[in-house]
Amino acid sequence: TSDEYHEVPYKDADIIVTSPGIPPKSWPKVNIEIISDIEFAYRILKKEVRVPTIIGITGTNGKTTVTAGIAHALNTTPYGNIGRPFVSSLNEISNTDTVVIELSSFQLFSSPSLHCDVAIIVNIDPDHLDWHGSLDHYKAAKWQIIKPSNQTLYVPQCLVGDAEKTNANLTVIESLSPPSWGQFSGQHNQLNAAIIQDVCQRLNVNKDALNEQMASFKLPPFRCESIFSNDQLTIINDSKATNMAATLAAVNSFSGDKLLILCGEPKEAYARDWLEQVAKSCHTIYAAGYLNQHQDVFPEGMHEKISFFSTLELATQAALNVTHKGTILFSPSAASFDEFDNYMDRGQAFNRYVNEAI
Repeated sequence: TSDEYHEVPYKDADIIVTSPGIPPKSWPKVNIEIISDIEFAYRILKKEVRVPTIIGITGTNGKTTVTAGIAHALNTTPYGNIGRPFVSSLNEISNTDTVVIELSSFQLFSSPSLHCDVAIIVNIDPDHLDWHGSLDHYKAAKWQIIKPSNQTLYVPQCLVGDAEKTNANLTVIESLSPPSWGQFSGQHNQLNAAIIQDVCQRLNVNKDALNEQMASFKLPPFRCESIFSNDQLTIINDSKATNMAATLAAVNSFSGDKLLILCGEPKEAYARDWLEQVAKSCHTIYAAGYLNQHQDVFPEGMHEKISFFSTLELATQAALNVTHKGTILFSPSAASFDEFDNYMDRGQAFNRYVNEAI
């Protein structure tokens, strides 16, 4: 396959394959098509009549968990936004395979012909608006995963009205019954587990075999991950929560007394109704790093509900000093770029601060 294609300067190209990290406003001004690596791989497979069964997963939060879970259940490698490029394994794929692909809004934006036999939109909440330019454009990119025919589609209840106009074979995620897989703690993770189970059953995976296979599945790290628990205190590391919706989902997933730690550089100013919902569920809110230096990102008059710290380390130490029962929830609600390079580094740092203190 690779012999048919070779790299040239973009001005001499017949087609341009873009990196998901480059927003359209930075694309070269050319009269040729600019597509994602996913779309490029799909077109090659289609041309060679060996398109596999494709399960595509997108959404603002939870798509990596669902992708990893389905791939684990099917004992296959997940592709796309989760890490391994789809295009890297083209020579190994045949039309009898089932391929699981995590699809970001960036990738879907430039994947016009990609057809997923099973398409899953876990949820859509405001995110990446700097890349897309607006919430409507962000939603439109996610909507590219939906095709009008020969597709099984999973969507949350809030999208049913729009989805019904374009796809009749519809499953509402909230209508699914979650399995009793212990590692999927929290309400939003129960929905993720329900999606995984239903997709696998549609693919005729035996229920007992599925339960046995999923017993060895570990959730991707730093997604509502319990890092400490005794009879009185639980500490949750949700470093992957980089937007308000993810943090609110985490807050609503755990009952009882909660202390919440926020940190990082938010993608937009915090909404008053969001903070009121969080404050109703959490007796204490700490904010660290960028949020300490830029307290104006919080609604006016709400600052008395929050204690501010210059670093995540200081906020974590303070939380451990005052909290001996209930839940300490680290769910930042913002990007990591104030103190850390990425959410993984941030999550590892939080684990380290907790271990040193305990």
